[in-house]
Amino acid sequence: MLKRISNIFDHNRQVIKNMLGAFLVKGASLVVSLILLPMYIRFFNDKTSLGLWYTILSVLNWVTLFDLGLGHGLRNKLPMAIEKKDMEQVKSLISTTYGLMLCIAGIILIIGEIVIIRLNWNKIFNVEDTVISNDILAHCVQLVFWGIIISTVLKIVTSILYAMQCSAIVNLLSLFPNVIILISLCIIPSGTLEMNLKIMSLINVCAINIPYLICSWFVFKFLLKDNFPSVSFFRKNCIKDIFSIGISLLWLQIVFMVISSVNELIISNFTTSDYVVEYQIYNKIFKTVGMLVSLALTPIWSAVTKAQAQKNFQWIKKIYRFFLLAAAACLLLELCVIPILPWIIECWVGKDIVKVHSGYALAFVFSNTMLVLHSVNTSIGNGLSYFRVQMIWMTFAALVFIPLSYIFVQSMGSWIGVVIANTLSLMPYELLAPVFTMKLLHKKCNAVKCE
Repeated sequence: MLKRISNIFDHNRQVIKNMLGAFLVKGASLVVSLILLPMYIRFFNDKTSLGLWYTILSVLNWVTLFDLGLGHGLRNKLPMAIEKKDMEQVKSLISTTYGLMLCIAGIILIIGEIVIIRLNWNKIFNVEDTVISNDILAHCVQLVFWGIIISTVLKIVTSILYAMQCSAIVNLLSLFPNVIILISLCIIPSGTLEMNLKIMSLINVCAINIPYLICSWFVFKFLLKDNFPSVSFFRKNCIKDIFSIGISLLWLQIVFMVISSVNELIISNFTTSDYVVEYQIYNKIFKTVGMLVSLALTPIWSAVTKAQAQKNFQWIKKIYRFFLLAAAACLLLELCVIPILPWIIECWVGKDIVKVHSGYALAFVFSNTMLVLHSVNTSIGNGLSYFRVQMIWMTFAALVFIPLSYIFVQSMGSWIGVVIANTLSLMPYELLAPVFTMKLLHKKCNAVKCE
């Protein structure tokens, strides 16, 4: 088995190194993330407060969509410039991306500040003003909003690292925010709900931005010493290059976030925020199993882009088949978790926090299997800049997900209807994508042989 894996990745040792880095660093990040949930429960004292915090984060993560796909566009264009050793183009792409993102971030920041203070956040989060006032909620939302806007600019460095086949460093960046939050939760005593939300909002701003700021300094000081973003290297022709792919990826990002990032908000509105914590407990356990495959996929997008530039489509076919089999293995592994789930939850968060339902667990198994398949399909498709099938069926998924969620929650009388709707919405694309992508790769392989 190990020999087979080695043969698949033999043409690019850097991919193997990045995968190992992903398992080590992101594996540690997952462990820290699992430790965080019981620490959050202790800090916030009750599920309603913690559910509110998770909902705030999930809603504001939508702000990242307003990067207009610039980071993804850079990630797809930069590997080709690096492969050709065209350093002027490298600097132009980087400088143009940062320049555009700073302008966009400034506009969003001004609009956001105007809008936030005018919204009724109690109604949005489905929480009574007797529990927490709208002014406090607006203040917390403002803090988290500022943090996300700043990180949108700073996170461009991750696209550069992916393009340079340095995804292990990106994985390291995902570890530090959770470590900072964990240390803070260990040190800071719990207070009132208002105080807890304010403190966590401020900690969140620092945790998500400090690592990216330090990493940006490191990249432009050592890895790309003479390529620091410069106004003089802002190029209009680069705007078209970045946006041509970036806009497609932006739309795909939007529709996927409808599927993956509004679950907490839907559960809060269709039921209560208490059930968000129950959802998080199930989700973190089964998502952890699925992340074994997703971790290995971290460097694949950029590696596929590079392989396409080298016309090495045979390797792309092999890697695609391997990860489709890995997704099937992930399904079997998650099914094995169900019998021991009550013991896992009791050891992790304690007794009486959540009542375990085997039917709920099975729903999460299929939901997370769809998400693993999505990671496999999009890592290959996005690397190839092949978006047609994804555009059609992910748009379909986004359109039917919320109505399906409402129907299932009402008919079943439970929040698990959201998870079932999630699975059914994703299923058409995840099952059709391998068929169409393999057909495309077969054509490309034949075209290369004919040259």
